[in-house]
Amino acid sequence: MAAAANKQQLLDKTLAVLKKKYPAPPEAERRPVLEEVLYAIAREGVATADADAAFAGLKEAFFDWNEVRVSSGQEVADVLGNIPHAGQRAVHMVEFLQEHFERTYSFELDDLEKKGVKQASKQLARYKDKGVNDFAVAWVTQRALGGHAIPLDEPTIRVLTRLHVIEGEIDDFEATRASLEHHIPKARGIEFTEGMIPFAAEICTPDVPKCPICPLKADCPTGIELLARAKAKPEKPKGK
Repeated sequence: MAAAANKQQLLDKTLAVLKKKYPAPPEAERRPVLEEVLYAIAREGVATADADAAFAGLKEAFFDWNEVRVSSGQEVADVLGNIPHAGQRAVHMVEFLQEHFERTYSFELDDLEKKGVKQASKQLARYKDKGVNDFAVAWVTQRALGGHAIPLDEPTIRVLTRLHVIEGEIDDFEATRASLEHHIPKARGIEFTEGMIPFAAEICTPDVPKCPICPLKADCPTGIELLARAKAKPEKPKGK
C-alpha cells in the first residue's frame, strides 16, 4: 500500500470529491439485521437506487422469507430485476436463508445487536460459505450494527487500486479494510461507500477510465501515468 501519510492525503481528497460530487442520500429506514444481510447481497457493486428497487421487488413478490428460502434461485432472480449477476445473488440469498433456518429455525438476526460489534461480525462471518461474503459482513456491520467497517466491492477496489491505496490483489480483506478504516473516520464511512459506486460508474470506469475529467487526476498515480502517456503519443499527420 501507499505510504501512510500519502494514503491519508489521497483518501482525504477522495472523500472531499465524493462529498461534493456525490452527496450521500438520506439515511434509509433501518432494516432488521437479517434483511440487511439480504440487502447487502443485492447491493454489492450496484447503485443504491437499483439495489433498492431489486430488494423492494423481492419483498413484494414473496409472502415472507421462508417462501424465498424454499424457492429456486431462478424464481428469486426473476424478481431482482436487471441488477448484474442476479442469478448468483439469488442463489446466495437462498443459501443464506436455508443455512440460517437450519441453525435457528427462525428468520431473525436481531439478537446480534445485543452483542458487541466484534462478536456480532464474527457470528455473521460464519455464513461466509453460505452466500454471505466479506462485503456483506462489512455492510451489515456498518449499517445495522453501528460498527466501523468499509465494505469493499469491485468498483471500490478498482478505484482504490488505481489510486495505489490498495496495491495488487487482496489476500486478506479483513486486513485491507482495517487499514482503510484507520484512515477513513467512522462518521464518514457511509458517505465514502455511497459515493464510490457513482464515481466508479461515471469516471473511474472499468476498461478506460475518464482521467481527463477526473477531479483526482492530479493526485492519482494511474491517472498521471495515463495522461502523460496520452500526451506523449505522437499525433497522426493530417489527412491520414
